Amino acid sequence: MRRILACAVAVMATPALSSAAVIFADDFDSYADTAALGAVWTLSEGTLDAANGNPSQSFNHPGTAGAFTGGNTNTVSFPTMYPGPGEKLILSGDFYDDGTSENKRVSIGLRDAAGANIIEMGMYNSPAHYAIRTVLFGAGSDAAWVAMPGTPTFEGVNVSVEGWHNFQAEITDSDVTFMLDLGDDGSIDSTYTATILQNGAFGFNQIRLGGPSDLSSAGGGVKFDNISLTLVPEPTTALLAAFCAVGVGMCRRR
Repeated sequence: MRRILACAVAVMATPALSSAAVIFADDFDSYADTAALGAVWTLSEGTLDAANGNPSQSFNHPGTAGAFTGGNTNTVSFPTMYPGPGEKLILSGDFYDDGTSENKRVSIGLRDAAGANIIEMGMYNSPAHYAIRTVLFGAGSDAAWVAMPGTPTFEGVNVSVEGWHNFQAEITDSDVTFMLDLGDDGSIDSTYTATILQNGAFGFNQIRLGGPSDLSSAGGGVKFDNISLTLVPEPTTALLAAFCAVGVGMCRRR
């Protein structure tokens, strides 16, 4: 009896994140060159930067293509998915801001390839500078860009900060919580939650790096690193799976 109780306590102490499923992850360190990068990503202006990453290599995007040309977005695709009740889909990525301009338009995006359920986080020049948007979800979405609150400002507008930063979006079936970590030091500097509604049968099946909606970036580009998409199950589901695993183990021992 004592042994069974100890097993149960150990399961209760196990975080739900331990059963999270990695949908996609890329630190860009495994590529020998841009051609190898292009075997995974559908490239437009993206190139491999073998010398400047967070750390090691990164994905460089200059942001110079013309607006709406289709030549300013780099993509990777995966089977369509959407978080169900109690689940959480987490999109995370690092980006390097050179701090020279508030006129950049570059983002880490998640969407359906058909153009629905769009989530974007990065830099935009209206409002400047660090901003997000959720569009084509339905009523309640922030179709316009929203400036991340609490970031450094000048004359009421948030401004660029030189260095590596991390953007993260925690997506449920009803909202998206965006978190910005300036300096990528593990401390969240800004948080914003947007309400969303899933748009019909659309889910998510594509990650995009570069110009949001293929827009050009007059203020230059950025470097991206450590892109990941993870699905965290409903906590009770994860706990049940852990109890089942313990039960199987006890039956085998008996």
